[in-house]
Amino acid sequence: MVTRARDSATRVRRPGSGGRRAVWATRGALVVAAGLLATIGVGAPAGAAGPATVVRTANNKTWGKILVLGNGDTVYRLTSDRHDKSVCTGLCATIWPPVTLAKGQRSPVGRGVKGLGAITRPGGARQVTFDGDPLYRFSGDRTPGQTNGNLKDTWGQWWVVDPSRPHSPPVRARTVARHSSTKGRSTTTTTHSSGGGYGGGYNY
Repeated sequence: MVTRARDSATRVRRPGSGGRRAVWATRGALVVAAGLLATIGVGAPAGAAGPATVVRTANNKTWGKILVLGNGDTVYRLTSDRHDKSVCTGLCATIWPPVTLAKGQRSPVGRGVKGLGAITRPGGARQVTFDGDPLYRFSGDRTPGQTNGNLKDTWGQWWVVDPSRPHSPPVRARTVARHSSTKGRSTTTTTHSSGGGYGGGYNY
């Protein structure tokens, strides 16, 4: 594939207007070749780092502003963890996969998020933390945006992370539609109540 693209380039000659057409043809061949190489992964150095781990905020319709990964997956904290110390290992880490840095990544990327860090887990993986709390995903969340992990299980209480109060139970956001009788249209306000008591208990 690379040879074909190079052969196409070597055939280019630029006498007159025909040369301009040949240049564009060669550019097109090189672009196509590059796209095919990227698709099949040829040319990437062995051990190259994967996509960087990104943490950002999202406005969840149930829990308000929470931390999520770049793809929208919800992240959680375990109240049993200590500052910069994870107690979730073995089966726990299978059900609650730690959020780790990509290979070769030195620190997590925060989009509108400050206070991110990383700790070293048994085995050497670097787990992302927020304000000292190790972060996890939940295997029970099937799609980005789900928050099925607000629960208590064998390892303790799990919560989504409210970046404004990361060490407290999250504030549950409740949207209330209020109709205006004077203007004949509805307006929306958001009220909050404590997050305690939500998310049933699971034992593994």
